[in-house]
Amino acid sequence: MTEARDITGHCLCGAVSYATKTTTHEVHACHCGMCRRWTGGPLMYFDCEGMPSITGQEFIGVYRSSDVGERGFCTRCGTVLFWKVAGEERYTFTAGSVDDVSGFTFTRQIFIEDKPPYYDFANETEKVRGSVAMASYTGDAQKTE
Repeated sequence: MTEARDITGHCLCGAVSYATKTTTHEVHACHCGMCRRWTGGPLMYFDCEGMPSITGQEFIGVYRSSDVGERGFCTRCGTVLFWKVAGEERYTFTAGSVDDVSGFTFTRQIFIEDKPPYYDFANETEKVRGSVAMASYTGDAQKTE
């Protein structure tokens, strides 16, 4: 396991900021239809270790987009901030909200079957079907392939 790294980030206007840890130092992309509609493209994110510390909670809007997930954003400037497992303290923060991106590596794409044909990444990455990716968040072994 990689050593934990402290990560900080914030929204565009600065009303919301966070501090968290990550041990993977990996950035992933989600191509699901909800993420693409939410961000205007693939959602680029990293997984957090433990509960983040968030300042400016009064400016966070949360939208429950499915039975599995909730999406967080700044209500003041609209910055997309996180996706989390509904009812749990398991967060993924957007790579674009991170203050210092040095040391991160783009390694994985999920919901690869939903990726539209009009873009491709040059990086070699692991490509994962949506059912397999969601099983890693829900623990539902029956959804793995």
